[in-house]
Amino acid sequence: MSIAYAGILALVGSTVAAAQSTTWEIGALAGGGPSIVTASLGGVPDGQLLITSVSVTRPFLRWKRFTASYFGEVMPFVIATRVPRVQPEWFYNSSHTDSLFDLYPIGKGPDFGVGVAPVGLRLSLQLGPGIAAFAEGNGGGVAFARAFPKPAARSLNFLGSAGAGLRIGSRGGRSYIVGYRFTHLSNANTAAANPGFNAHIFYLGITLH
Repeated sequence: MSIAYAGILALVGSTVAAAQSTTWEIGALAGGGPSIVTASLGGVPDGQLLITSVSVTRPFLRWKRFTASYFGEVMPFVIATRVPRVQPEWFYNSSHTDSLFDLYPIGKGPDFGVGVAPVGLRLSLQLGPGIAAFAEGNGGGVAFARAFPKPAARSLNFLGSAGAGLRIGSRGGRSYIVGYRFTHLSNANTAAANPGFNAHIFYLGITLH
């Protein structure tokens, strides 16, 4: 019973804090980094992932130097490099009723996408005047122009990211952000192949508040 009461009190406290905090922040960032292969998440080597995003952030809990915030992102430009290109071909089999469909590799090139990550949590700790450290995680999806990262995969992929960084400055309603994210993309086994794609993303950003 005491656990239930504690949960109710925590929920009420969070709701009150959210009601008291009416400040929405708008941010933008750009960054990129290399792809990596891991034992648990798979991945493909020798690629790069470049992202840009526009975000909104709103604190829902403040306690001393600690702040917990919701944030959501729209990613208008996502670029993955060295993604295989293929040429689809149908071949008619004169001795049978079935035709043959095949995909012929024709090199590698960039794959362009757009994405959205509506669910995000950022935990910040104020280290001193004008500087704060934060850890964050978010989730969403990215739609690429063609199957990613392999021809037998799918163009629509789920996205998950986690990372940390520093927020510097607070004058003139602006702050600058430098950060790192580990980003994973996967079609969650909804296609014939699901190799996954992992990348180290290093980014710079600005926040208006």
